[in-house]
Amino acid sequence: MSVIYERLSQMLRRRSAAAGLGVLLLFLYAGWIAYQWQRDKLYDFNLYYIAASGLRDGLDIYDLARDYSGENAAAWAELAEAYGVEHYAPPYRYPPLTAQLVLPLTYLDDRTAGTLWLLLSGLAFAASAWLMGKVSHAPQGPALALGLMLIFVPALTTLHAGQVNGFVLLALTAGYWGLERRNDLAAGIGIAVAALLKLVPAALLLYLFWRKQWRPAVIALAAATLLMLTAPVTFSPDTLSAYWRNFFVMGEPGTLFAMPPNQSLNGLWARLLGGYIADEAIYRIYLLSALAVVVAAITLCWPMRRLPAWWRYEFALIVCAINLITPYAWYHQLALLYIPLYIVTEQLWAARRLTALAAVLALLALTNLHGLLWHSFESSRWLTNFPLALNLALAGLLTQQILAERRVFAAKPARPAEQRS
Repeated sequence: MSVIYERLSQMLRRRSAAAGLGVLLLFLYAGWIAYQWQRDKLYDFNLYYIAASGLRDGLDIYDLARDYSGENAAAWAELAEAYGVEHYAPPYRYPPLTAQLVLPLTYLDDRTAGTLWLLLSGLAFAASAWLMGKVSHAPQGPALALGLMLIFVPALTTLHAGQVNGFVLLALTAGYWGLERRNDLAAGIGIAVAALLKLVPAALLLYLFWRKQWRPAVIALAAATLLMLTAPVTFSPDTLSAYWRNFFVMGEPGTLFAMPPNQSLNGLWARLLGGYIADEAIYRIYLLSALAVVVAAITLCWPMRRLPAWWRYEFALIVCAINLITPYAWYHQLALLYIPLYIVTEQLWAARRLTALAAVLALLALTNLHGLLWHSFESSRWLTNFPLALNLALAGLLTQQILAERRVFAAKPARPAEQRS
């Protein structure tokens, strides 16, 4: 095993390895995008297309989030027909920035617009892997980062639906890169953009304040505020008020989402306990488990202080947590798990913890299988939870590493200036 490890390490250190994997990644995405163009069923992008077109024309898209499966279904169908869209997945739950990003594409037909969107999304995924490799602490980091993205099916399912996750991931990796390189502007803007494309990364903005990263935190807050204020200028003046007025309705509080693609704790408990106990009890169990995740994350990041040496593990843990606690984390949203997946893989590789690494890769393989074939075992309460199991495994390994780093830090003798008589 050690001989194989050494040979792989030497191979991954070569620049040609990273270059070759990068080329393979681009070829994979090009082929997948060509398939999606032929298939022409970008349900999520088409939703963005309808929403951006409607907001451009002064319609209250956010109000259609109310009872969208009932009386508003006809309204969505009318909009889809008006804008020439056949396949779509309402309602539009996102902040206005996602629609603003799509707005220039609404002047093209939906199929051409969708293809351009996929090309940009594929480049965003490739750039995310490149950025993670650039800030790696290991010589084989660039090749490892590109190799993991090459075998990461949540990125392909994002492209399959035309989801926004590629851009969210790129913004988060830019924020991570900024913190690593002490580039406050990149850190703040990256996290702000991620939060305004898909709300759940807003937890990392709070993390900036928690870790007393005042400059990137203020930059993030200012950038988020300014970007939000562009919505009434881009669309109608009441766009923001409509978004906040319908904010809680869009989240469908009290609802269980048992569908196999939902890989949050809500989906887990709904699948495992549905039919055995009342839905209200299951929802309370979900809320308590989500609260436990939040408390655990805060405890691991306690106390408030400046970034510790192990901050990257905390950053990755928060990415895991936001995909657990949200009411719905559809499979394609697990594209954000690329960050903790890479950080854990890099750490296990450097520490030669090959058994743990093999277990993570096995769970990744099962997660990939879920993304490709989940319809084949959707009737099982257990076999539909492998992506969530990967998330929990990554969170557990990150927790273990944070505790180990804290013990080492606590064991260090205090500096003379810090000693007390």
